Amino acid sequence: MAPQATRARHDPVLTQPGSRAKKWNKVEIRKCGAIGTTELRDLNLRGDVHPIFANWVDADPGLRRELEQPLLLASRILEAAGLPWMSDFLSHDIFTKHYPGRQPSCRCSFTHSAAAPEDSSELVPRTIVRHHRAVWAEPELKEEWIRNTEDELNGDMASATTWQLDADMHHERGWVGYTCRHPRGELALDELDKYETIQRWDRECENGKRKLTILLAAEFPKRLAELRSEGKERSEEYLLTSFMAAITILHELGHAAYWRDCRALTRDLHEPYYGASLEMELGDSFIASIFGGWLPIPIRTSNSTQGGLDFSEGLAWKQSLSWDFHRMRPKHRTHYSIPVDYVAQLFSEERWLELHQDPVKGLIQPQSLEPAVRDVGICAQVTTENRHATAAIADFHCAGQGWKWDRLPGARFRIPQYDGYLCPDLDLPIATDDVIEEPKPLPQLKPSPMPPDRPPPPPPLSSSDALLSPRPEMFPKPPRQPVIRKLNNKKKPDPASGRKPKKTPPGFIRLAKEEQTPLSPDRNEISLDELRHRLSELLGVSLNELQEFFEASRCA
Repeated sequence: MAPQATRARHDPVLTQPGSRAKKWNKVEIRKCGAIGTTELRDLNLRGDVHPIFANWVDADPGLRRELEQPLLLASRILEAAGLPWMSDFLSHDIFTKHYPGRQPSCRCSFTHSAAAPEDSSELVPRTIVRHHRAVWAEPELKEEWIRNTEDELNGDMASATTWQLDADMHHERGWVGYTCRHPRGELALDELDKYETIQRWDRECENGKRKLTILLAAEFPKRLAELRSEGKERSEEYLLTSFMAAITILHELGHAAYWRDCRALTRDLHEPYYGASLEMELGDSFIASIFGGWLPIPIRTSNSTQGGLDFSEGLAWKQSLSWDFHRMRPKHRTHYSIPVDYVAQLFSEERWLELHQDPVKGLIQPQSLEPAVRDVGICAQVTTENRHATAAIADFHCAGQGWKWDRLPGARFRIPQYDGYLCPDLDLPIATDDVIEEPKPLPQLKPSPMPPDRPPPPPPLSSSDALLSPRPEMFPKPPRQPVIRKLNNKKKPDPASGRKPKKTPPGFIRLAKEEQTPLSPDRNEISLDELRHRLSELLGVSLNELQEFFEASRCA
């Protein structure tokens, strides 16, 4: 009994959600409809590709044709759910001196969450303020922001953004997309986005806006072409590959919304946080805002090969952490499988027409995961419905002699205590509400009302008029009543009554005789200031003008 009690007392006690790992179960994935479906799927979206996605250079016509459905889906999602997020960049100047997002949002003793180094003089924001959620903004004002964003996406930004297929970056770097901060031209991957190169191109920019080249992995259309050549253009893999191509295109557009401005340049090329996002990744913040806090990623089981652009094992929703709901970073991030039927509805023209009034709630955002948004760890309510397979994947890795949180190079986690090293065997401290203070949008200043028009001032008086004495009727005397004093008003005692007069207590002794000036009805008691005020009203001039007039007369 004693050894068991000692062992139980010293074993690590992990009670926080997200403390336990859970691997993917292929049987569970198949049972929830994420893979293994036999129904043929038609991708039949119709219409025009949004102008922001239309400018492709050096693209093979056959590969460009395979991207038609992904580009149409990206266009539909952008117009239905992406414009409010975009308006926070395109309808507001985020680089002004008084932008509320310039200050660090972390209240710790060190400015850990800064988007730029302390010695940087650039006017770069630390946080992108969510103006589209401002409570003081009227619906008409928000609609105006959306219209300005649409005009920018259809006009200047569309003409300054080019898209290009790249056959090397996924093989060499593992990237599926990349936003180049200048026109690529013939530059190799190693020569992209050098500080001096960006500066040289920025000197040629018009109106401070860059011309960007966005790269997409050529493996996307190549794999779609291979599946089509095998007669599998209606297969499950073709559907999932097309969906992830559209997600990658939207992801890179989220980066382009910030880097299009030449003032965004810093030597470390860091990005700001967006709103309440806890991770410094604008592309993921854009995707999470579209899908209600979730990021689509490919499922990788323990037996799958890493590195290939393969979606045959299905897709999953990865939870995006936000200060709106979360005060801790789970050691194991929650994932929920994405049903194939959900993806098929996004490529269905009939479903878009049917749910055109509210496609965000009815079609885009996964409503079945709404109970799991606010909490970390696997949600029991979602698992009992058997609509999603679940996994809890480690968000840290072994680094030398310890364990370290996962993050992109240079992109810090917003809560400092969840960045750097950790001990997986112990519960983590939960951040308090005062650690992060998200900057709030400031209401727009309204112009002051114009004062009523004053009557024109009278013509200036000549020096001869100033010498004239004022007329007596200008200063009427205040009405006064004569003061009648009774000198002997004390009553004499009546000897017949027999009453003795009451003795009055002695008063204060006056040491000196006070001089009293009797009031007279002929005395005009008016102060000099009152005299000036009446004179200014009579002449129709201000006190300052009256003072200047008398000074000029005195000098003359």
